[in-house]
Amino acid sequence: MRQGTMNSFRMIAALVAMGALALAAMATLNGCGGGGTGTGVIPPTGLLVRGTVLDEQGRAVSGIRIIVLPNNVSALSGSDGRFTIDAGSGTAPTTFKVDVSSRASEYYEVVGYRGRNVQGCSLNLPAPVGNVIDIGVVTVYSQGTPPPPPHDICP
Repeated sequence: MRQGTMNSFRMIAALVAMGALALAAMATLNGCGGGGTGTGVIPPTGLLVRGTVLDEQGRAVSGIRIIVLPNNVSALSGSDGRFTIDAGSGTAPTTFKVDVSSRASEYYEVVGYRGRNVQGCSLNLPAPVGNVIDIGVVTVYSQGTPPPPPHDICP
């Protein structure tokens, strides 16, 4: 009976040690790129596309949708005019579009970007710096003033 009790204790100790090793391995993987940050927050997996939407007076404009292509992911500009889009992993984004339809009663479809005014066109994204593509400023034009003529009109 004494030998059987000793074997049981050894088996229990071995199981406890294996469980502790398994927990330590899971904690290590979780904190070092094994699927999370250890905080329950899943970090972005790919490139971030960010920028700011301003009107012709330089004021922040909220509610303007920026769409990254060909990934077809989007975000709305916030109250400070800023937006950030997680473009995900896989296909690298190459262009973006500006959709003013949710605020069409206030802003024209013509938007300004890098010295050009366009209507409905996909615009080339700048090169990424690290994992961030910074679009910079996109300008929307208020309905109360005549819009600038577009350089390009796209379907």
